Amino acid sequence: MPYFSFIVLGLLLFFSSGEKNNFICFFTDQSMKIDGHLDEWEHAKSINIEDDSRKSHANASIKALWDMQNLYIAFQVMDEDLQAKQTVLDHPQLYLDDMVEFLIDSRNDKESCWNEDDIIYHINLLGQKKDDRGSMDCSSNPKWNGNASYEIDLQGSLNDPTDTDKGYVVEISIPWKELDLDPVVGLKIGMNFAIGDNGILFDWAGASPFRSPDVFGNLELGNKIE
Repeated sequence: MPYFSFIVLGLLLFFSSGEKNNFICFFTDQSMKIDGHLDEWEHAKSINIEDDSRKSHANASIKALWDMQNLYIAFQVMDEDLQAKQTVLDHPQLYLDDMVEFLIDSRNDKESCWNEDDIIYHINLLGQKKDDRGSMDCSSNPKWNGNASYEIDLQGSLNDPTDTDKGYVVEISIPWKELDLDPVVGLKIGMNFAIGDNGILFDWAGASPFRSPDVFGNLELGNKIE
């Protein structure tokens, strides 16, 4: 096989393995207050996502931190028109609201199956969530309810299309117990992040459908920031 072909094959294997997205999550010994404000997040690394189709003008900066009790995620979303309607737990149309979404493959086994170690949360701007966990037969278990804590801070007015909003922040704390993991530096978990902008959905990993752990990126636990 020509040398060039080896290079192409290697690149294809690299990107198909989910390694194209690797997000370093630093350790924090600060007392994290989940209040929708990002005062404790100034040293955290961030990733950015936007809609490649350009149907949505919203975009997001996403940060992550960890300590021995929790994994922390913060979404800072720029959006000029904040919209949300659903106030019922696990409403099937919550995805049509402005919302954030995160998906975790805790064992990072990169399977196509939506398995028991895989969880998903959708959180809309009214503070309602839609979450589920995978099952042994690779289907969603909508009866599962997670214990993540979160707070939302709106920078604008909700459901008022006559003005121009700035966006919103969603700050989240996920117990390691929920993921059945013991955190340690170097641990990698499968991860995807998504944004819903009034029914337009886009994500970090380019998964289709979003519940596709085989193409998730990696969130890697790093050391404390010095």
